[in-house]
Amino acid sequence: MDKWWWKIRYSVKGVLFPLICIQFVRTLLLPTGLDIFILFGLFLLYIGFLLNVY
Repeated sequence: MDKWWWKIRYSVKGVLFPLICIQFVRTLLLPTGLDIFILFGLFLLYIGFLLNVY
């Protein structure tokens, strides 16, 4: 993997969790198909970071 990715990896991980929280609240208030798809995608990205896939 490239060196630049390892430098920003933890920053992306730190920003991703609050985005998931905001998207979760939005999905609870206005559950549309697009909101659920975005939440699922963000969740998969976060799980990938936790398991060191990315």
